[in-house]
Amino acid sequence: MKTMNLISLLVLACTLSATSSHAAGAKSYKKVAANQTAAANNKTINASEDIDSLGGNQELMEMADKIKSTSRARIVQERIVDRRNTVEFGLSYGSVFGGDAYVKTQALGAQVDYHFTPRFSLGARYYDYGNSLTSEGQRVYDDAKASYAAGGRALAVDIDYPLNAAIAVVNWYPIYGKTSFLDMGVTQFDLYLLAGGGNITLSSGNTSMMTGGLGLGIWASQHISARVEVRYQKYQDQIVTGSRNLDIVTGSLGLGWIL
Repeated sequence: MKTMNLISLLVLACTLSATSSHAAGAKSYKKVAANQTAAANNKTINASEDIDSLGGNQELMEMADKIKSTSRARIVQERIVDRRNTVEFGLSYGSVFGGDAYVKTQALGAQVDYHFTPRFSLGARYYDYGNSLTSEGQRVYDDAKASYAAGGRALAVDIDYPLNAAIAVVNWYPIYGKTSFLDMGVTQFDLYLLAGGGNITLSSGNTSMMTGGLGLGIWASQHISARVEVRYQKYQDQIVTGSRNLDIVTGSLGLGWIL
């Protein structure tokens, strides 16, 4: 009987010891978890303070104040090829549209331009014209030739074709831009207006001519240029029936060299 009581007391003591150990372990776990949560909160607060301190860095703020919007605009508008006080020589090829219905005309041209600034230049142009009959002109000519061969009356094709021309022009470049072709580099271009006048030599003689138009100037490098021009030309020619006013349009492509 005494032995049984002793065994019961030992079992009860073990049970109480296990319960006490379990409670102490749970209490210790909760304490560690609480410490980790506090550390995480402190870390978040510190990160926020770090970010805020970066924005409040005095040296960075002073550097930002020195960067003005006008400075950025000047960088965007800076010209790769300035062309100030430069001379440009060029060659061109073009065609004449309109004018005499019996003649088609092409033109080889040479030009020189002095650029005072990137906005203004003065130029001189010389054109040498090549002429041939259009299909309508060839038909009239063949009919007249056949009529003459048959002993009839031949009607001549009444034309007054251009031989050459020399003009002076003023160029104004109001629109400027840059583009990148196939990611091979940045190319500068200007859209420009031109106006001028000079002398044109026709098969009937010399006469004055006025011109005006627009063009695209491409400045591929400091020394290489390309131009596309469309010009209106007005002058009087002389045919058998008298003088007449001609309003024609010329288009040309050219390459140039900038000194």
